[in-house]
Amino acid sequence: MKISPGVHFTKYGQSFVEEAIAALENPALSPEEVANSITSLCCKVVKATPPDDQSGREDDTPGLEGFLWDIWNAVVTIAEEDTSSHDRLAAILPAIEAKGKSGCEGWRIWGNEFDWANLPVYRPAVRECMNGPSPATEDQWIDYRDSSQTECRAALAGDPPTDSPASRAGADARRRWLNLNAFLAHLWALGVMDCTMYGISTMRMELEPYSLPPERRPPSEAYGIQEIEVECAAIWICIAGKRMFECREILGPKGNPDWNPHWGAAGSSGGTWEGVDGYHPERWALWKSIFEKIASQGGRQNMVDAAKAAVVAMEQVEGEATHKSEEDQAVQ
Repeated sequence: MKISPGVHFTKYGQSFVEEAIAALENPALSPEEVANSITSLCCKVVKATPPDDQSGREDDTPGLEGFLWDIWNAVVTIAEEDTSSHDRLAAILPAIEAKGKSGCEGWRIWGNEFDWANLPVYRPAVRECMNGPSPATEDQWIDYRDSSQTECRAALAGDPPTDSPASRAGADARRRWLNLNAFLAHLWALGVMDCTMYGISTMRMELEPYSLPPERRPPSEAYGIQEIEVECAAIWICIAGKRMFECREILGPKGNPDWNPHWGAAGSSGGTWEGVDGYHPERWALWKSIFEKIASQGGRQNMVDAAKAAVVAMEQVEGEATHKSEEDQAVQ
C-alpha cells in the first residue's frame, strides 16, 4: 500500500514526508524506530522550510503543521485499510508521545508550545475523518444519502459488491469506515487515546434512533443505512465495551450545569433516552435492549450477527463486573 502525501503539505520537504510515511508502513521497524524516524524527519522538514513561509498560522513554526497533517492522515489511512495494523499503530503513537520536547525546543503550533507528548494535530486529523462513510469513484464522490444511489447504498449495507464503480466504491467506503471505528475503539480500550466522545456519539447517532418508531426518527435517518450503523455501534461495544460500561463522563448540559454551550452536546439523546448527556448504567441497558430487538427482528445477516455479538459482549462485560464486585465484597 502506497500513501501519497496529503493535500495540506507545503512544497518544502516532500521527500521527508514520503520517507516518514514509508517508516509507518514498514512492519520491520519497531514502534520506537518509527517514532525516531518521524520526529527526525519532522526536524528536516522544519529546517527545509523558509522562515518566511506563510502556509501555517503566523506564529507557527514554518513547515510543521503540514508535516503533521500528512503523518496523521497516513496513520488514519493505514488503519482504514488494514485492521492487522491496529496493534502496531497503537504502539507507535505512545512511542511518538514519549519524544516530548526533545529536538523541537522553541517550536510552536496553533499558538502553543510544541510537544510530541500532546500528539499535536492528531485529534483534529481524526475528527476530519469521522463524518461517516465517504464512497468515491476515481473521478467523483458519491452522495449515498441520495436514495437513487441504490448500488452504492446496497454495498454500504453489506451486500457483496458488483462490478459497477458505485458498488465497488460503497464496499470500499464501508470497509474503511468500519475499520476506522474499530481502530479508535481499540485505542480507547488500550488506554492510548481517550475516545469517550466518539463512543457516545456513535451510540447516539447510529443506534439510539432505532429506539424510536420510524415516524419519530430524526430527518437524517431518512437516508441512513441501518445495517452499517448498527454494525458500527456493535464494533464499539465489542472492542471498547468495558470502557463504555465503566465510563461516567458527561458530554452535555444535562448532568453538568457548568457545561459550555459552545462545546455542543455529544452525549445528548438520539432516541428515547431521557437521562444525562453521557454514559450511564441505564443508558447502557437501553443500548442492550436495542441490540436485542434488532437481533430478534431479523434483516440482513451481517446486521443481525453484529447485534447478537454486541449483546454477547455486553453480557460478558456485565458478568465480569459482577464477579469483580463479589470478589471485592468478599475481601472486605
